[in-house]
Amino acid sequence: MLADVSGILTLRKVINHGNPRWRASAQINGRRTQRFFKIKAEAQSWLTEVRRQSPVEQFWQSLPPIQRQRVMLNYQSGTLDLFGHDQMPNYITLTEAVCRYVDVKKGQDLRTSSFAQIKLSLRQLSTNFKGKQCHEISTTMIEGWFRNRGWKRSTVDGVIAKIGPFFTWCLRENYITANPVKGVMRPKRDECEPCIFAPDEVARLLSVSTEKDPKLLPYLTLGLFSGIRPEEIMRLNWGDITEHGINISGHKAKTRQRRLVTIADNLAAWLKLGGDLPLHNRQKRLEAIRRTAGVTWGHDIMRHSFASYHLAYHGSPDRTAHELGHRDTQMLFRHYRQLVTREAAETFWAIRP
Repeated sequence: MLADVSGILTLRKVINHGNPRWRASAQINGRRTQRFFKIKAEAQSWLTEVRRQSPVEQFWQSLPPIQRQRVMLNYQSGTLDLFGHDQMPNYITLTEAVCRYVDVKKGQDLRTSSFAQIKLSLRQLSTNFKGKQCHEISTTMIEGWFRNRGWKRSTVDGVIAKIGPFFTWCLRENYITANPVKGVMRPKRDECEPCIFAPDEVARLLSVSTEKDPKLLPYLTLGLFSGIRPEEIMRLNWGDITEHGINISGHKAKTRQRRLVTIADNLAAWLKLGGDLPLHNRQKRLEAIRRTAGVTWGHDIMRHSFASYHLAYHGSPDRTAHELGHRDTQMLFRHYRQLVTREAAETFWAIRP
């Protein structure tokens, strides 16, 4: 018959009837029991035997090592307590979780391009950790994945923006006990500065467009002189442009947040010329104008140019960030602005038809 062993097992050196002894104490079947031994090893052996009689100890010893480790890790992380409130994760493979998450995202009315980017990042994640269960993915493993791919900081940020919400969802579904993306050590920021057009390049680009493809002008001037994102320009029509500003409605904005963009004087002059809005066959037409004008086209170059010249001209980071649709100036100083002179900014904003 197994003994009901509870309480703390203790071992202490004492004086018993004038003699030094080792006293071993335990709670057995509801009663405090103690024994005295001349040798410490004998006292330890007795406590070990008492412990072996405990049903809890026998159950613990019957668990495979991996199960013991999981219980200890969950207890240490606060997801398993000693009062029976077990919050151990529901074991599911990463691949299966990704499939379920993608099904959830299908019903959220995401833009086609956004949904495709989410699926791409999650497909790369599940391929890299094929066969793994969700709870087995650690922060260190995520960092190793990024490192092995050789991704730059900007790429890592983009991937985290897609897989982070997935792991948050996994946490909600109790597939994991902690989000492995939280605390990821990212690479140092890319050292390259944002590329922008020089004022003479802008003038040349618009001059060529005026001559060769004037209906392309609204796309170019909205990007250069209002800083609207290229994908947002592609969703605009002439009805969105009023005397009060350019209305970027929620369903047309990248962030799904409505904003009203100021129309600068030179932009107003360019928009009076009319043109295609929305634009069709953008890539082919844009490449033809760029090649003829002899300018190099860099990533998000129109928006970067606007941010740089707007900040230099107005001298207000808050105002520039507001026009860009940023919540604060952090993004502006981190990614968008190139250092330009006040004179260059004046030349930029004086470019008119």
